[in-house]
Amino acid sequence: MPVLVRLLPWWLALLSFSARADVAALEASLRAAAPQARVALAELQALDLSLLQPAALYPSLGRAPLPRLQAIYRYRRQCPSAAPAMPAELRRFETALCRGETLPVAWFARHRIHPLGGSYAWHYLQRHPEAAGSLQPFLHLRERPDAFGGLGRLSDDNLAALLGGDDWLLQGGALWRQDGRAWLRYDETRWRPLARRAGLALLPFAEGMSCNRVLGQVCVRQLPPAPWWWRAAAALSLFLAGGVLAYGVWQRRRLLKERQFVLQMLTHELRTPIAGLGNAVEAFRADFDRLPDGARDGFGRLADGVLRLRQLAEASRHYLSVRGGLEPPQPLPLGEWLDAAAERHGVAYCLERDRTLALPAYWLGLCLDNLLRNALTHGRPPVRIHAAWRAGRLRLAVSDGGMLPRYRLARLGRQAAGGEGMGLGLAIVRRVMARLGGNLRLEGPPTTFVLELPCDDIAD
Repeated sequence: MPVLVRLLPWWLALLSFSARADVAALEASLRAAAPQARVALAELQALDLSLLQPAALYPSLGRAPLPRLQAIYRYRRQCPSAAPAMPAELRRFETALCRGETLPVAWFARHRIHPLGGSYAWHYLQRHPEAAGSLQPFLHLRERPDAFGGLGRLSDDNLAALLGGDDWLLQGGALWRQDGRAWLRYDETRWRPLARRAGLALLPFAEGMSCNRVLGQVCVRQLPPAPWWWRAAAALSLFLAGGVLAYGVWQRRRLLKERQFVLQMLTHELRTPIAGLGNAVEAFRADFDRLPDGARDGFGRLADGVLRLRQLAEASRHYLSVRGGLEPPQPLPLGEWLDAAAERHGVAYCLERDRTLALPAYWLGLCLDNLLRNALTHGRPPVRIHAAWRAGRLRLAVSDGGMLPRYRLARLGRQAAGGEGMGLGLAIVRRVMARLGGNLRLEGPPTTFVLELPCDDIAD
C-alpha cells in the first residue's frame, strides 16, 4: 500500500500536465478566434470604483440609518412641503426631483452613489429620461448592461471576482477572458466548439465542484477521451485511487481512535484540578463579605470561569463516551440564560417572551458566545441579541452595526483554514449547529447572524 501512495502523485501529475496542455490549446484557439466584444482595461480603470462595486446598488445603511432612508423614500414619493433631515447635497437632489428641476451634469461628476442604492444619475433619469445621453458616464456598470460589451450583466459574485483580479468568468453562456490588455467576450456558439476540440468542458465554478482545473470563476473538466489506452489509464487511476482511499480510511480510523483515547484521558485528568478549583472558589465564597471591594469583581470572573470549565469537562466527557453525540437537552429558563450571556459580554438583548425550553445549554452557549465575540471584535456597535420561539424553533439573532452582505457567509466559512479569526469561529458554530439539528444564517444588512434550533417548550 505505501508503494501505491508513492506512485499516485506521479500519476496525478501526469494527468494534470495533460489538463494544462489542453487549457493551453484552448487559449491558443481563443486568441486566434475573433471575440464578440472587446473591452479595454483602460476603459474600466477610468471608471470611479464605486460605479463598479456590487454593494453600491443596495441601500447604504453605513451612511445613513434605516429610518432616515425610509424618510427619504417617503419624501420622494409624496413630495411634501417640508423635507426631512438629510445632508445639504442630498436635500438639493431630492428637492430638485420633487420640483421637476434640472441639475447640471457637473453635479453628477461630484456625487456618484445615492444612499438608497444605485447612482444619483440612475435616480435622476427615472424623472428626466431625456438626460440619458449626457449622464451615461455616471451610471453604475450594472445600470447600463449593454455598455462595455455586456459586462453590466455579470452577477454580484462575477463582478466581485472581476474586481478581485480573476481572469476567467462564465455567465449565461458567455465566456469572459482577460488577455492583459482587455476583457474579451466569446458567445457560447464560438467558445464551446473550441473547448470541445481541446477535450474540455467549461462550467461556472461553485464551491464543492469537482474540477481538473479552476480558471478564475470557471471550472475546467476534461472530456472522456476515446482511445483505449486512455480508458486503461482511467481504470488504473481508479484502482490506485481506491487503494489509497482504503489505506487513508484505515489510517484515519486508527488516528481517530488514538486521539479519542488521549482526549478521554485528558478529560478525566482535568476533572481533579477543576474540582480543586471549585472547592477553592467555594471557600472564597464563604468569606465573600470579607473580600476587598477590588477583589469581588475578580472573584465573580473566577467563579464564572470555573463553572464554564466544569461544563466543558462534563460536555467533553459525554461527547467522548461510548454513546458519543452532544449533551442531551435540559430544561433551561431562556431569560436567565440570556441574562448571563448578555452580562458576560456587556450587550443588550430582547426576548419576545420568557419560556423554559429543552436545550443543550453548553453547546448552544458556545455558539452564542462565538457570535458575540465576533460581533464585538469585527463588527460595529451596537451589538444586540434578539430571541424568539415560534412553532417549535428557537431563533437567536446577534446583530451589530456592520454591513456584511448576505452572500459572504460561505467565504467567511472558508477562511477557517487560515487559523484563528472570524472564519474559524463561524466554522465551529456551523458544525456544532449542524450536529444539534439546527443551522446558522447570515442576514442583513445590518450584519445579523441567526441561530435556529428545533426545541420543545417544557410548558407544552
